[in-house]
Amino acid sequence: MLENLLNKTDITSQDSIPCTIESLQISTENRTKLEQVCAVCMELMSSENFQTCYNSNCTHTDRTICDNCMYKYVHNNWNIGYDIYCPECSIPLSHMAIKLILFNYADTSLYERYTKFELDRVLEQNPEFVWCAHGCGSGQLNEGATMNNTIQCVNCHKLTCFTHKCPWHDGMTCDEYDMPRTNGEVHASQRWINVHTKECPKCHSHIEKNEGCDHMTCFKCKHEFCWECLASYSGIKRHGAYSHNRQCKHYPTTDTRNFFKRIIDLF
Repeated sequence: MLENLLNKTDITSQDSIPCTIESLQISTENRTKLEQVCAVCMELMSSENFQTCYNSNCTHTDRTICDNCMYKYVHNNWNIGYDIYCPECSIPLSHMAIKLILFNYADTSLYERYTKFELDRVLEQNPEFVWCAHGCGSGQLNEGATMNNTIQCVNCHKLTCFTHKCPWHDGMTCDEYDMPRTNGEVHASQRWINVHTKECPKCHSHIEKNEGCDHMTCFKCKHEFCWECLASYSGIKRHGAYSHNRQCKHYPTTDTRNFFKRIIDLF
């Protein structure tokens, strides 16, 4: 009888081993599901960092980039002058998506700057909008556009020429302002043009930048380019900030280049 009891104990002991192993396997699988490695920073972290669906238009089903890297991505690109694209599926991030990413890190200050930047960007695309040429930071819509060239700023009350986007040329009409000057006036005007304007890379019209971002649109040929380095925005939109001249302030810094290189290497 004792022998039977010992044999029964052995059987129970042997049967308990697979149960322990199975329990460990389940625990390991659950841990794997609760943790994930970010495809950019390569850190192992809680899966909660990948759960928020920021953009409903995105085509990828699962996120591989963590919340912190998404925040850094937006933080480094909010003022590039064109749409910010999802680093995982290249779909433009909506305004609400940008808001969610920034608010997730309580960065309301940057969100306010981004909102103003987006508003300025939309206003500048309106053919009737003009910035005050006296640098007070105010802009306004001019109903009728060039039918009314003399614009009085609602903020500083100084006059701006709507056509030339410069302080109003008192005593001269716009046609007279465009006429060639003589003697010293020619040289003075040319010096002013050289200092305050740049040529459109496409049609070579002289353009003056009074306010707003460095994303310029030629009022004659509608060519889009960077004010700082004259790089075409068609290339910037396709290939990103690396299309700027290397000396341009918008060319990514070393830290930003390393960050985006990790993203680019994934695709």
